[in-house]
Amino acid sequence: MWLKLFFLLLYFLVLFVLARFFEAIVWYETGIFATQLVDPVALSFKKLKTILECRGLGYSGLPEKKDVRELVEKSGDLMEGELYSALKEEEASESVSSTNFSGEMHFYELVEDTKDGIWLVQVIANDRSPLVGKIHWEKMVKKVSRFGIRTGTFNCSSDPRAKLRAKSGIQLHSQLPQKEKSTYEYS
Repeated sequence: MWLKLFFLLLYFLVLFVLARFFEAIVWYETGIFATQLVDPVALSFKKLKTILECRGLGYSGLPEKKDVRELVEKSGDLMEGELYSALKEEEASESVSSTNFSGEMHFYELVEDTKDGIWLVQVIANDRSPLVGKIHWEKMVKKVSRFGIRTGTFNCSSDPRAKLRAKSGIQLHSQLPQKEKSTYEYS
């Protein structure tokens, strides 16, 4: 009986020590003082916006630092660990890039054949400007990359097959059933 009680207490002691060990690892990564409060007044406007983005709050209607700071304060206390995590996440999101597909085969190799994830692809028609501007596209790439969505741009002007089809005036409707294909005229 005493032996079982001894092993039970030893088990809880080992669990306690392991929990403290993992807690020490977290403290080492985020800093020992990660639980200390940070005063939002001392932070820059960019850091405040990063905190709001990480908390999932919008700040588009707030042009002044004072308004953004008040929103951070209203959304909850700011801990040093949260600030550290937000800044680290921002650094990681700045290095995110979008794939520029060189042609139809490159597109099929990465997107269609692998089918290993979700893609957001901006298709740019021949000799046209993109529907989403460069600045807005980069913002969108940063936001969707947080969720593991891969992005790319397919410019039809850079694909030799698309140029050949455009010059000859042939339009292919490969997605349509055979019955409906006969009703379309190819110019």
